[in-house]
Amino acid sequence: MKKLLFAGLLVLGVTGCMSMPTPSTPMTNVVDIVALNGQSKDQIFEKSKIWIAKSFKSANNVIQYQDKSTGQIIGKGTIPFPCDGFIDCGAFGQDRVNFTIQIDTKDNKARISFSDITATSLTYVKGGMNNIGGERQILIVEHQQRIESKLKLIAQQYKADVINQQTESKDW
Repeated sequence: MKKLLFAGLLVLGVTGCMSMPTPSTPMTNVVDIVALNGQSKDQIFEKSKIWIAKSFKSANNVIQYQDKSTGQIIGKGTIPFPCDGFIDCGAFGQDRVNFTIQIDTKDNKARISFSDITATSLTYVKGGMNNIGGERQILIVEHQQRIESKLKLIAQQYKADVINQQTESKDW
């Protein structure tokens, strides 16, 4: 009976030690095509620059490359890590998600791409534990899913803002 009880506790204990699923590749790209009917490539390009200026703290620091003839804007951005719950936010709440954003414009649509997606931990001491920080790939599936949905939300905010710029009245 003792052996059976010990075996049951051992199986129960080992089951609780299962690791989180890890993808074979780190998170790389998130791409969204945005339909912007009735707008030319140049209009979308200018409105994209306005959106970047309104959405990021410093558009001059974000935009690394822009070419109106090709309709392309490339920049570097960062967002807070999208943590969920007490334990997750305790472990990753101070982290930042870094990415390269690329907006390609054509008549009636734009493609917004996020690439080079990494996370950066800040250096801090908490509860006697030292976190040395640094940049790392995103390898946890749940984190990849949360970050992907956050980046897709940013793409939807981009679409809403570009459309809203179209309907704003110039007569004030």
